[in-house]
Amino acid sequence: MESDNASLWETLLWAHPTCGEWKSGVEGSVYQLANVFFTLGYMGGSGLVGLLYINLLLGAAFLCTSIWAWTDACAADVFSWNFALVVVSAVQLVHVAYQLRSVSFPEELHNLYAAVLQPLGVPLAVYKKLVTCCSLVSLEKDHCYAMEGKTPIERLSLLLVGRIRVTADGELLHYIYPYQFLDSPEWDSLRPSENGIFQVTLTAETDCRFAAWRRKKLYLLFARHRRISRLFSVLIGKDIADKLHSLNDKVCVSSGLRYDIRLPSFYHLAVPISELSERRSRRLKARRMNATQDYLRTLSVVVANTTGSAASDAGLDNGTGLFSTGRESCDNWKEIQHLIFHLANICFAVGLLIPTTVKVHMILLRGMISIGCALFIAWAALYRCALDILIWNSLFLMLNMMHFIYLVYKRRPIKLDKELKALYRRMFEPLHVPPDLFQRLTGQFCSIMTLAKDQTYAAEDKTSVDDRLSILLKGKMKVSYRGHFLHNIYPTAFIDSPEFRSTQLNKGEKFQVTVVAEDNCRFLCWSRERLTFFLETESFLHEVFKYLIGKDITNKLYSLNDPTLSDKTAKQMARQPSLCSQLSMMRVRNSMGSASDTDEGLSYFLHGGSTASSIQRSPYAKTSGKMRPIEESIEDDVFESPSPVVHAAPNWS
Repeated sequence: MESDNASLWETLLWAHPTCGEWKSGVEGSVYQLANVFFTLGYMGGSGLVGLLYINLLLGAAFLCTSIWAWTDACAADVFSWNFALVVVSAVQLVHVAYQLRSVSFPEELHNLYAAVLQPLGVPLAVYKKLVTCCSLVSLEKDHCYAMEGKTPIERLSLLLVGRIRVTADGELLHYIYPYQFLDSPEWDSLRPSENGIFQVTLTAETDCRFAAWRRKKLYLLFARHRRISRLFSVLIGKDIADKLHSLNDKVCVSSGLRYDIRLPSFYHLAVPISELSERRSRRLKARRMNATQDYLRTLSVVVANTTGSAASDAGLDNGTGLFSTGRESCDNWKEIQHLIFHLANICFAVGLLIPTTVKVHMILLRGMISIGCALFIAWAALYRCALDILIWNSLFLMLNMMHFIYLVYKRRPIKLDKELKALYRRMFEPLHVPPDLFQRLTGQFCSIMTLAKDQTYAAEDKTSVDDRLSILLKGKMKVSYRGHFLHNIYPTAFIDSPEFRSTQLNKGEKFQVTVVAEDNCRFLCWSRERLTFFLETESFLHEVFKYLIGKDITNKLYSLNDPTLSDKTAKQMARQPSLCSQLSMMRVRNSMGSASDTDEGLSYFLHGGSTASSIQRSPYAKTSGKMRPIEESIEDDVFESPSPVVHAAPNWS
């Protein structure tokens, strides 16, 4: 046995004399065809589609090389290696094709993905997890989804088709259109361990279809998949902001000026509930005496196109008559090849067997193939004496090294400023914004600015909203209206998101609130005009900004404190640990529903009327004994307010 092993190693290492001159002629036509397939395969890109293309062409190339080894080279080890690599390529091809298989959804869910989630870069695999725990429900015209004071809050639903009317005490609040949540205010106003009852009535104006998630199942899904939790956080936050903006659009003074989104909500925080009820009763009596009633009719058409993808397969005719080499089969098999040849094939096999789930899979694949090609060059130059094999593998080495260097460059660590790194990890990384794209966003047309304590960032009725958009990096700012405290702004929060969302460029509009630095502050500031143009060229970032700003506005509305408190008392107020412990978003929405109430109340309030109120919890909310609270460590960001201390986002991927 030892003598056999010794003879094997001697054959692998010493039985092959080095080349004195190049072999005359070139290898057979089948071998040349194999190299054409190799060249095309190595030109493939990264990603699953690129991997499918690479394995398909490499499999065809290894098959041709196997035929060449059997009919021309007469080398059993060459045939065995290439046939084994054909099998490996076929297995990888099937595996990648399975990963790329088309996931079949109903048409409504396909349209939902194309309109809402695909622009945010959500993979189909994540979307599949989301839709597997939802159900599609139909609602006929004039049927109620929820009734005020009766229907329990047990699910979260998103409208797919149709239009739904939202009313309170018989008064129209707003409409819900496709790809908007039906009950986002109700969802966001309750803790996971609480139950509640709708304070509005939702009625279908047309035949409707919606996707519904049960509360308990959705909370469990959030606990298992952090990405879905963060995704719903920004989706729900933006949806609530959109609903409140639609209500705020009804609140206009005679000049046509629209209030800052915070002011109608702020007014209703200051007016006692009993006073609101009396005004509502007077308004309802006057309305019954009126014979006519105007309704807003708006059509919203959302068209979502699902882009299909197609792949073409290359065929291979295995007929040996087409590539005749002059002999049917080998009469005498050649001795085993040098060890360098076997090491090269081992590198190819290892590279092809690397699981696609490894993040650096393509880098490792290109690296192993490059090493294999380098070994083949040495084998061809030293022992095979074949100039064409050396030239082909030199070409392969060059192609794979170019891809390898490019992939390594793409994964290079992006150096971010310490302050910007905290901002990135808190706001942009959870939405999978690449570091290089974030660097482009913050490196070209924005700057980090400072503001000393007690200096003013914006003065109401004086500072233009056209100049900038800013995110606070350090310190604390206070927002007030005519001397009345509204809320504070803490790090990683937008400073002027309500103005950015509700105003247009070059319209001469002014801030309706005053923003003052309570500490020495540093903030990231973009030129609004240049940022708008940049976001128009980056559709993914445009979607991300849209949802981040919507979520930020919702958080600001939650953080409105009692306006009757003095500045000193407001500064000493501790922030609540959870958004749910603040005012119910259901009450904010309902209180903004009446334009007449808001006009009358704001006029009264702004002209010196004094009212007092405190933030009250909804009488329709109660604790559930059946559902246990989700642990704080895995609770969705929907239920967390931005902390004044910047914490790094957990690595959930």
